Amino acid sequence: MADTDAKRDSNLSLDRSEDSGAARAAKALTRFFRTVLGLIGTLFVIGFSLLPLSALLIALPAVSPTEAVLTDSVRPARSWFTRAVRRVLAALAGVVVLVALLAFAIEVVARMPLPQGGQMGTLAKKVFGYSVADFVPDDQEPAELPPGQVWLTTPNLLQKVRALRQSANRPNLNPRDKTEAAEKLVEAEAELAERAPKSAKLRLIQNPDLAPVLAVPLWKLLPPTLVNHWPFVFLIVYGTDLLLLLLIGKVPLAYNFRYLWVRKRDTALTAVAFTVVVALVVVLLAFVNGMYKLNETTGVPGNVLVMSEGSTDELFSNLARGGEVDDTMGVHLTADEKGRPINGGKGVGVARGSFSPDGKLVRLPADAPRDLPGAVRLGSYESYIVMNQAVVTKPGEPPRRRFLQLRAFQDVRIGSAVHNIELEPGGKWFSGAGVESGTKAPDGLEYLQCCIGEGAAATLGEDARKPRLALGDTFELGDRWWKVIGLMRTRGTTYGSEMWAGIENPVVRATGKGDKYTTLVIRMADDSDASARAMAYHLNEEYTKAKLKAFSEPDYYKELTKTNEQFLTAIVMMAVIMAVGGIFGVMNTMFASIAARIKEVGVLRILGFKRWQILISFMIESLTIAFVGGLLGCVLGYLANGFEAASTLSGGQGGGKSVILTMQVDFTIIATGLLFTLVMGRLGGLVPALSAMRMEILDSLR
Repeated sequence: MADTDAKRDSNLSLDRSEDSGAARAAKALTRFFRTVLGLIGTLFVIGFSLLPLSALLIALPAVSPTEAVLTDSVRPARSWFTRAVRRVLAALAGVVVLVALLAFAIEVVARMPLPQGGQMGTLAKKVFGYSVADFVPDDQEPAELPPGQVWLTTPNLLQKVRALRQSANRPNLNPRDKTEAAEKLVEAEAELAERAPKSAKLRLIQNPDLAPVLAVPLWKLLPPTLVNHWPFVFLIVYGTDLLLLLLIGKVPLAYNFRYLWVRKRDTALTAVAFTVVVALVVVLLAFVNGMYKLNETTGVPGNVLVMSEGSTDELFSNLARGGEVDDTMGVHLTADEKGRPINGGKGVGVARGSFSPDGKLVRLPADAPRDLPGAVRLGSYESYIVMNQAVVTKPGEPPRRRFLQLRAFQDVRIGSAVHNIELEPGGKWFSGAGVESGTKAPDGLEYLQCCIGEGAAATLGEDARKPRLALGDTFELGDRWWKVIGLMRTRGTTYGSEMWAGIENPVVRATGKGDKYTTLVIRMADDSDASARAMAYHLNEEYTKAKLKAFSEPDYYKELTKTNEQFLTAIVMMAVIMAVGGIFGVMNTMFASIAARIKEVGVLRILGFKRWQILISFMIESLTIAFVGGLLGCVLGYLANGFEAASTLSGGQGGGKSVILTMQVDFTIIATGLLFTLVMGRLGGLVPALSAMRMEILDSLR
């Protein structure tokens, strides 16, 4: 009997322990799901906080059908149907206000004289560079593949088909390569046809009705003004939103501003945090902006940059002297790359000029006779070389070396005309050999002549303990001594970091580039970028005498923006990290401010202010701190405008150019800084403002 009771008690204790364990597990699981749901709800609240507050207030009855916004009171909703109708109408009204604000801001910005492109447009295209098709699952790689076959994803396979189709249709491709491309194209198209029934992604991309919407980057579906100038658009949206808030109802602004002044020490400390963050962001954006401007101003519309086929940078190009490359100068285009007539069917060719008795090159009009005696075509044969130079160091310092960029010309007079480069007063261009006769250098040989850009003059000036080299100054490079006979006006171009010399220069000949060229730069007769693109297309796809790689010069320098995008991505990541600190700083200040004014919130509610008015009141208080601090940060950041910095331009495939750029703070960067600080203020002030809005009157007065 005793054993039976003991067994029963043991079983009961086991059952209780199992029940308690299951209860604890259930409670832990419940807490986990509550935490996840709370986190999701917080993310939704943060996302909604970036929307215009006026749109959110108009849509407030969608959450609380008995809440009055535009009127003092509303009739209570006594049925579910009435509440449902109010919710739907409120949500629609909020969407209408949001769309109206965006449309108004886009229209205003579209009428503003703002430059096209820039880093903010690049950032928007990078963020919204995905299409809906990118999120559709791709077909899986088979477990076994035939020997020698490589599995390609759907986008890569489509890209391969496009490249093969282009190669098979190239008129200047040799018959053997064209036949090989055609055979591979048949195989790739057969693979596409085989995979299409099993791949939803492939069917979507190939669907002529859905692909123009679902298979293109999202930014292409947005208004161009919104993509290229989104900081201005959102600033106008927020400014208009503030005006609407003040029109919708009474907000105790005087109370908020008075309190900010009473707690001016805390207000100033919080604003300083915004000042530091925004100033740093503005300076970093000014650096990237200087790189973008450098690219935009270096490429001359109407210039065609020709390199050897397969080259991605001048440094890796090799063009033989004379022969087939020279024949490109005689090309006369009658149609562009799409077959449309150029110049009314008259066509366009390479620009020409003639030398005056004093040796200066004079540009000839486009309609000048083709057989005019003494006329020369404006095509500059150049060799781009990177030289290794020893840096002058102080006694006891380890030896150091730097890279210096040298560009050698067959005729620098033509080169300067093609690149639109002039000399400072007192300077002169060098001859082909560029040897300074009659004067001896420290090495016992004659000086070599050169002309240098502003950035190179500053770099070499450090060795001479002076801000920059001047006319007549000398320096050592390539085991020879050089003399500066000309200072080039190169501000705002990549040529500022270069030194120019003649192709017959002894140092140039010693590099092996004296018998070859890296680049041919051609100026089109009408100076238009459209003609330059047409010529580049002709040389790439139709010219049969030589295999060349040609770009319109602006397009070539746009390719050298991979480094810019990397800098911009790093700046955005850094800005997000700093923004988190700024948001928590504002949040901490506002929580402390509201905690000290709990009873005052209750008094405001007794005086008739509604919950949403309390919310707007404290949000404006947070935005005021952020705006003042951010505005001061923009002012401090603007001081960096005009500073010079060194960087490298690269297309991401090796090579590149070391440049001296000028940091530029423009209106777009100022607008971005102000928008950045307002977003931090909204996010930082939202949660404290919601806590103040949720307080019951009696609880706040206790």
